[in-house]
Amino acid sequence: MSVLPGTYPRLKPFLRLLGLALCAAGTASAQQSATVQLPDSIAAPGTQVLWIKKVQQFCEGPAVDLADGTLYFTEQRDNNTPDWPIWKINPANPSDTGSRWVTSSNQSNGLFVDFQGRVIAAQKGKIVRYAKNGSVDSVLATSGKGATFGQANDFSMAKSGAFYFTDLTSQVFYVDVKGVLKVAATGVNSANGIEWIEEENAVYVQAGSNRRFDVSADGSLTNGKTFFAINGPDGCEVDSHGNFYLCSYTEGIVHVVNGKGIEIGKITFNMASGPYDARGGAQGNICNCHFGGAENKTLYCTGDGGAYSLQLKIPGRKWPAALPTGILSPRNLLAKPLRAKAYRTDGRFWSQGMPADLPGTEGARGHEPRLPLFQGP
Repeated sequence: MSVLPGTYPRLKPFLRLLGLALCAAGTASAQQSATVQLPDSIAAPGTQVLWIKKVQQFCEGPAVDLADGTLYFTEQRDNNTPDWPIWKINPANPSDTGSRWVTSSNQSNGLFVDFQGRVIAAQKGKIVRYAKNGSVDSVLATSGKGATFGQANDFSMAKSGAFYFTDLTSQVFYVDVKGVLKVAATGVNSANGIEWIEEENAVYVQAGSNRRFDVSADGSLTNGKTFFAINGPDGCEVDSHGNFYLCSYTEGIVHVVNGKGIEIGKITFNMASGPYDARGGAQGNICNCHFGGAENKTLYCTGDGGAYSLQLKIPGRKWPAALPTGILSPRNLLAKPLRAKAYRTDGRFWSQGMPADLPGTEGARGHEPRLPLFQGP
């Protein structure tokens, strides 16, 4: 191809940009991705999942220190190997590439960071609390002292320090404020992820499906009912509008469900491949999620290949035990929840299109709800 004198220099910038574009396109096509299917009210169109830390193992238990934004998660190894590491990384710091904070953690799985920045870990036969320097601060529960459990899997803590936890069997366990361990419920097959919503006086357990239980005065769980049917349930999380983020280990999907138990969206993970696809196929692509980041609007996820994040419009619920006061609302914490308006399956709020004068609705305006998830009467 011949080029007229003097024209090639002018083509250089264009050709350079074209080359960069083609290179970027080739790179993008070679990368794995996640499909985000959420209402515009929850995530902006085109929202992408970012792979913030690559680990060639299946990872679990994301937890965030609300004071400084540090994300912690666990790296799962062979069941006969005790040295399952706990990772830490601050995604807001570009120079922080992540590190193994605790290298041998007695098979830690689920994590939680309390208001003092201490990391609590569900381990093999124990619930352990770490000081900020990574040393063991105390043991909060031990198998055999009040009840017997195996590999503690996930837990949810109240503002008082009492907590519920699971160990993948048919039981749910409870530790009261005095540290007394007991069985709170039986017949909860393959109990996995768990969330204690104090203000609703309820505990949600991922077990065969997502099940809701009432909390009795002695900590026992009663009246278990299916909240949302899910295949291969694992971890779960709640945002400040009352939406649940329910992870399916089997499908590799985070199902987003409103307060009425209706699915309103989902996030399908297909990020890890090759040595990062530790569990193979969709299985294990996603297992757990937790809110953090600026304004608590970043959803951090774990599964095959490490840790991921995506930016949402709605902040996550801030768990009372992670707040200095331990209080979400200055009003009655045991009051029934006043939920924000529920989303319909088409992504609109349920009140949209209703008569403007209908009590308790937004009418045709369909304004986004601004109420907190829970408040007193």
